[in-house]
Amino acid sequence: MAGAEQVQGYRDRIVEDLCALIRIPSVQSAAEEGAPFGPDARRALDFVLARGEELGFTAVNVDGYAGHVEYGSRGPIIAVLTHLDVVPAGDGWIRDPFGGVVDDGKVYGRGASDNKGPAVASLYCLRAFADLNPDAAVRIRLIFGTNEESGFGCVHHYFKHQPLPDMGFSPDAGYPLFNREKGIVNFHLTIPRSGPRDVVSASGGEALNMVANHATARVRSGPLADALRALFKTRDERLVEPRVSIADDGDALVCDAHGVSAHGGSPAGGVSAIAHLVHEIALAGQTDAELCALDRLIGFETRGESLGIACRDEESGELTVNWGTLEVTDDEVRAGLNIRYPVTADYDRILAVARARTAEHGFSLREEHHLPPLFIPEDDPLITTLLSVYRSVTGDMTAPMSMGGGTYARVLSNRGVTFGAGFKGDDTRAHRSDEFISIDSLMRHCEISTLALIELARVAAATPPAP
Repeated sequence: MAGAEQVQGYRDRIVEDLCALIRIPSVQSAAEEGAPFGPDARRALDFVLARGEELGFTAVNVDGYAGHVEYGSRGPIIAVLTHLDVVPAGDGWIRDPFGGVVDDGKVYGRGASDNKGPAVASLYCLRAFADLNPDAAVRIRLIFGTNEESGFGCVHHYFKHQPLPDMGFSPDAGYPLFNREKGIVNFHLTIPRSGPRDVVSASGGEALNMVANHATARVRSGPLADALRALFKTRDERLVEPRVSIADDGDALVCDAHGVSAHGGSPAGGVSAIAHLVHEIALAGQTDAELCALDRLIGFETRGESLGIACRDEESGELTVNWGTLEVTDDEVRAGLNIRYPVTADYDRILAVARARTAEHGFSLREEHHLPPLFIPEDDPLITTLLSVYRSVTGDMTAPMSMGGGTYARVLSNRGVTFGAGFKGDDTRAHRSDEFISIDSLMRHCEISTLALIELARVAAATPPAP
């Protein structure tokens, strides 16, 4: 296939650019002028826009929030949406998380698969498309965001200033494609501290959409510290997995919990350090009522049973809850939850029930970054075209799938889906230590993506513009 052969010629440049982009540690940070999500996110955006211009395309920066690279000057817009921001590196890496290292046919580093690999790939897929279609009757627009991991503010701002595309896809999950994405919302629980306060401070988690792999608490000398010491002496008898350790530190006891990070959309695939830490404190005594309440309301649950919001549907599966962050200060306790709910669920009911249930224990609940679900029927021309391309390359007849993760596809008002870039059996360790992407897999994605652009261009040119 001509498109596949054409993009393979850019293999070395794709790897080189991906390594360079990984070396920009584009974790969201404090805003600066022209850099609403921090200077490193802006550097990543500048990098891809400059590369797009070098490849012969038009590049537009929309106030540092997001930008696009475009080929063509007429006709409907076909978009490929990727993001340049990454979650924090976290612990446990063997390699430098921002080293951009190639080893054994893989590129290692934070963002290698989520989502810098597909972002760089899209530039060269567009170049291959342009090589073969010098007079296309469509515009192909690559949209790059810088705030996907922390709330989509980048693309919300972008689409206030730029038109929605007529169709598109986001290569930010796997193949064949996802036409159903659960609704996503963050719940922030806050409660003033009252009564005995043996826990001086506590913290855990780095991002709401990551299972926390570390949490720590400082406990003042007294009944709770003594109870924790006694509890740990009997740990072997209780056969409890040793996720929590304790150590004396002057006049206090320090409790450290270690878990296993995972994507917040699949919290059951990880081990929550926060849940382990809070549970041990609750087991030892009832002196810190707010933490004990969180243990009862959330604890190790990942489906929201005790919050009263557990539900499921046939289209997308179960609601999930990830306890992503914990902060205990002198004055209050704060917990951050990332909720993914089924595509047919009643969000207003979920919010009302969660707010009422947590209020029973004295918590206030604030919702943040609500993203409604995505659901596009399987007979939609976008779905049938993308599936046809994927099946022609792979021979895999798997049906469209649902996902708990959230991608930029959902901001396209049912004009886009998630398509690529991972293949069956791939585990690229996204959101975990030693994240990587196989170069062969990335190039196979490039082949499919280039062919998809060619076929979507044919469909779009023959389809009336969306209203």
